Amino acid sequence: MAGAGYKLFNTGDVLTAAQVNTYLNEQTVMVFASSAARTSALSGVLAEGIVSYLQDTNAVEVYNGSAWVGVSGAGDVTEVQAGTGISVANGTGPIPIVTSTVATTFDAKGDLVVGTGADTFAKLTVGGTNGHTLQVDSSTATGLKWAAAAGGGKVLQVVQATYATETSITTDSTYSDTGGTITITPTSATSKVLLICSLSAGLSRSNNTGQGGTFRFMRGATEVFKYQASANSALFTRMGTGDGSQTIVFGLYAFNYLDEPATTSATTYKIQGKVLYTSNSGAIVCQSESTNSVMLALEIGA
Repeated sequence: MAGAGYKLFNTGDVLTAAQVNTYLNEQTVMVFASSAARTSALSGVLAEGIVSYLQDTNAVEVYNGSAWVGVSGAGDVTEVQAGTGISVANGTGPIPIVTSTVATTFDAKGDLVVGTGADTFAKLTVGGTNGHTLQVDSSTATGLKWAAAAGGGKVLQVVQATYATETSITTDSTYSDTGGTITITPTSATSKVLLICSLSAGLSRSNNTGQGGTFRFMRGATEVFKYQASANSALFTRMGTGDGSQTIVFGLYAFNYLDEPATTSATTYKIQGKVLYTSNSGAIVCQSESTNSVMLALEIGA
């Protein structure tokens, strides 16, 4: 019977029919043209452990006592099928060849597989600099891009400048520099620049005529904001007639403005001033006796 194991025959031993059936027929690999031919040949003599080879399917099967099964048992991989992004050659064996159909190579740190349409793919390489983020952009082939994170109103950089050289302004026909400047280079053309200035300034008068003063912010040669509303409006407290003695009003004056330079080039700002009446005595004196004026420029992300 099958399962009898191995038997060593010696010279002179008599080979019986039972031994032939047990050690040869039931414990060998029998070859049949098909499963039907096997059934016909083995009808009535099946035994658990019999092994057969079928020529039509190239299958090796074993009888488990109730049915013929593949030699590896249930759960064998019988076919490999292709799918999205995967192609298969010789899917039923004996050795399937599986190939990725993504039409590119991924050979750099950070490469990503990105869908570009129905069952199509592309490579998205890491772009930009450290700190950039992956963002949605429907104008690109992949619908994605690497870009700097949105500022969202964050302060991206702060520049400070101080100035302590005394400067006098005595004309009302044109604006004159108060002395200090500040330069900032925006990192993005969509950024805004918040200007904050603490100007050390005073208005002097040596007789009893009225006098006043006003200021403006300049970006290069362009006026970006003027505090004077009319020809006779003063930012300084306007001094009128008096007893004719000298009058001086000094203090720290704060000026703020949010500019939109729309550039990534170095941009220089300054404050200019003028008196209201050239014909009257008096002057705007900035940084008197070397007191400091301070300017801040803050880049604000869009």
